[in-house]
Amino acid sequence: MSTRKVMLVVDDEKEVHELIKAYLPSSAFEIYSATNGEEGIRLYRKLMEENKRPDLVVMDLNLSGSTAFEAAKRQMEGKELDGVKTTREIMELDPEADVVGFTAYAHRDWARRLKALGVKEVFGREIGFDGFAKKVVETLA
Repeated sequence: MSTRKVMLVVDDEKEVHELIKAYLPSSAFEIYSATNGEEGIRLYRKLMEENKRPDLVVMDLNLSGSTAFEAAKRQMEGKELDGVKTTREIMELDPEADVVGFTAYAHRDWARRLKALGVKEVFGREIGFDGFAKKVVETLA
């Protein structure tokens, strides 16, 4: 039986996935990646079916796949599947899901909507990947 923690990262930037994997010890974490909300929900469901329920979900808010503010704005306005809606759907699948936000939008009302769903914490990207890795290890300790 593995003692590694299962983590699902839902972020539209592949580089973020790679950096999270680089900063977290692979001996301690089994990390799965989804680059949009639909994929994140599907993968969470699949992991549960395989008895690999994620110990932690790392959720971005902007899952548009674009750096254009207009794309993020459509998601903030609820017109597309963003991190808030994705988190809500994951929590409907598993009310015990542990989710943290990791986003450039941590200090906006958008992040407050994520916190209102009951996520553990919303971290801003300004803490860096090393700071984020430390927080994840503390959260799962």
